[in-house]
Amino acid sequence: MNNRTYISPLIFIILLGYVLLVGGTVPYFLFYTMLLIYLIPFIHCLICYLFLKGTVEIPEGNLHAGDTITIMYKINNKSILPITYLEIENDFSKKLTGKTSPKVILSIEKKGYYNGSETIILKRRGFYEVGEISVTIKDAFGFFSLKKKISTPTSLLVYPEVIDISTFKTSTTQQTGELSIKDPSFQDKSRINSLREYQEGDSIKSIHWKQTAKKNTPIVKEYENSYDTQLVIFLDNEYRLFKNDIDTRIEDKIVDVTASIINYCLNQKIEVTLETQNYDSTIKIKGMQKSDFKPFLEVLARFRGNGKSNFSTFISSKIDIIKRSSTVVLVTPNLDKKIGSLGIKLRMKNLYPVFIVVTDYENNNGYMDVIIEKKLKSEGIPVYWLDCKTNVKEILEAHYG
Repeated sequence: MNNRTYISPLIFIILLGYVLLVGGTVPYFLFYTMLLIYLIPFIHCLICYLFLKGTVEIPEGNLHAGDTITIMYKINNKSILPITYLEIENDFSKKLTGKTSPKVILSIEKKGYYNGSETIILKRRGFYEVGEISVTIKDAFGFFSLKKKISTPTSLLVYPEVIDISTFKTSTTQQTGELSIKDPSFQDKSRINSLREYQEGDSIKSIHWKQTAKKNTPIVKEYENSYDTQLVIFLDNEYRLFKNDIDTRIEDKIVDVTASIINYCLNQKIEVTLETQNYDSTIKIKGMQKSDFKPFLEVLARFRGNGKSNFSTFISSKIDIIKRSSTVVLVTPNLDKKIGSLGIKLRMKNLYPVFIVVTDYENNNGYMDVIIEKKLKSEGIPVYWLDCKTNVKEILEAHYG
């Protein structure tokens, strides 16, 4: 630290003591001179502080994880005095990426301004309050330092990145040999949606024989989804399971998986219901068209491991109101005996459960009981197991035997 930080106040105190105890023209002259030396810079700083204004502007429109954005800010010196030393700090990057931005140091002339900006790659989804800048004003001698917060009420809602998947298997008990959501158990055979060329894996029953003979190549019928098709997703965010979630890795992977499934279902015009917790309240979103996707994204952007209720209790209270023959997807970081028993209970209620278990192997977080996994699969209940580094598309499009 600069020695004058200590020396100048010390001299001032000595002079003050001498004036009070001894007096005299010269001591008073020196005392008043030093008082002005301090008073003038302080008044200068104070005037600049009072007349310093600013604004923050963030991009408009929908933002997704992985997008690059530029946040703009403006600092206005509306006083008639120049600012000789101004230090600007913002927490934009720290809040959005975890990295601290470098300080900006400059001077601004009277009635002048400074336009600043920061370009940031949005690393993860979430809701962020980012409209605040911290500025520090110092006088030319460094005697005084005044700090001011400049804020504009603004925030960013960053949606999760959506991974497109081409299929998603539900339950072997819905129809033998046909495991994806596109299978006949979700289709209305009375309404043909379109015709296309045969692809490997298509059912022979869907071949349009007249068109096949006419075009001399296999043509298959694609049916519209039945209006009673329904998929219910339960997200496990029980607090105790997430308290050791390093860098929210499990939290974010659960969101990625869920967003991909919802996107796929809405593209297929399959009715989707999403249920989870926010502390002690229940969140429930429903949609069937691609235009219904935004409310789901907003919920997933704000998703946190903060649920107060036990996941098993949370689901058990809702089983009896789920429409029969619905597919029920349970996304959880914990597959133990108690959670696994929910699958059997759901199946006994004429529902089709699917388990998606997300763990963080590197940090030894999350739990998968392989005995329970085998038991569920033996009962025709699919289990998807994803690590935080697993490719979502590859796992969700996979077929389990």
